Amino acid sequence: MNDKLQLAVNHAINDARLARARMGMLNPSMGLDAKRNSAWCEYGFPEQVTYENLYALYRRGGIAHGAVEKLVGECWQTNPEIIEGDDADESENETAWEKKSKQVFTNRFWRSFSEADRRRLVGRYAGILLHVNDSLAWDQPVTKGKMLQKVTVAWAGSLTVGDWDTGLNSKTYGQPKMWQYAERLPNGSSRRVNIHPDRVFILGDYSDDAIGFLEPAYNAFVSLEKVEGGSGESFLKNAARQQNINFDKEVNFSDLASMYGVSVDELQERYNDAARELNRGNDTLLITQGANVTSLVSPVSDPSPTYDVNLQTASAGVDIPTRILVGNQQAERSSTEDQKYMNARCQSRRVDLSFEIEDFCDKLIDLQIVDSVSQKAVIWDDLNEQTGTEKLTNAKVMGEINQTMQGSGDEPAFTREEIRTAAGYDNDDEEPLGEEDGDEEDEATDSAA
Repeated sequence: MNDKLQLAVNHAINDARLARARMGMLNPSMGLDAKRNSAWCEYGFPEQVTYENLYALYRRGGIAHGAVEKLVGECWQTNPEIIEGDDADESENETAWEKKSKQVFTNRFWRSFSEADRRRLVGRYAGILLHVNDSLAWDQPVTKGKMLQKVTVAWAGSLTVGDWDTGLNSKTYGQPKMWQYAERLPNGSSRRVNIHPDRVFILGDYSDDAIGFLEPAYNAFVSLEKVEGGSGESFLKNAARQQNINFDKEVNFSDLASMYGVSVDELQERYNDAARELNRGNDTLLITQGANVTSLVSPVSDPSPTYDVNLQTASAGVDIPTRILVGNQQAERSSTEDQKYMNARCQSRRVDLSFEIEDFCDKLIDLQIVDSVSQKAVIWDDLNEQTGTEKLTNAKVMGEINQTMQGSGDEPAFTREEIRTAAGYDNDDEEPLGEEDGDEEDEATDSAA
């Protein structure tokens, strides 16, 4: 009996699981709330975030636009440099390969690369189109050994995969076999052009499961727009002087309509005309026999608490401190720490950019646009480097420590070279400027005598 009961219960549980599975297929989940399958739909968020959603968010959303611009602006404060050897090489002598490669990696090129990085943050990827001087069509492979004329940066929405390589034995299996570029012409029309992969470099990830920079914080950005729009609409409604007219029960609408020279049915429209004139800022006469006129004004709630919560969520999604995201500098200590965190975040991101720059350089080497080299590296300056004042302060403290130790009979903790390095000066074998000046003064005195 118990076995039969257990069997029946198991069947019932399996039937329930199958029913839930069927319902899940019919009504796909929209949100993280397991209790409500359509939570995101109820909140007003899209189920799938497309490139068009991200582009519109960047173009019209102030906070999202600021997040992209601040990250790109901080990372690209200065241009990188591609050197021969590794990043530990401290030699300042420019090699022949570095001198020749700078003809390709110019300031104009780095500006285009940073623009591609900006567009990659808006979408999931961005394209760099190579204009090679080989006189061939875009859909043809590049003739190696030719000169690179210029590069063109393309949005993810205008550069899509036209054909995939599906050959299992192919070296480029799973990679694009041909790209399709939606080109907009100067006359306003557009056309689609097939481009060979040799002429395209992709910055970012073009796979279907890639996650864009703005995507994790998309819901928070939408909520911010709701708060901003709702608050603005509330203030606008209060600014519009909507009139509330309370008539006495003894009022004669026929006499009131005759004052305006209209019928009773047209009396309401006459009051609407008067309200519209008031909203335009025009003076108007409102005849109110036996009536009281008041303005409809409702208190507007403070949106700051709701706005701040969504702002913090958006800040966490893009990994940028809130004060830096909105440009709100408050206490010196906290603002400085936020800036240090931002500098460290951008310095770490520069490492990822270095790999992509090296991949681009390898592509140019494969196309024989840039000469081959055994080893190369991408170097950046330090965003957290101390200012001149901070370096001099550290050198002063090191000198004071030396004086204290010498006064107690101990050896100095720092050498002269270490102090000069901390102050930001190069160490050389030349005599100090003070001694040279002294010698010159002595020579001038002797000559005068």
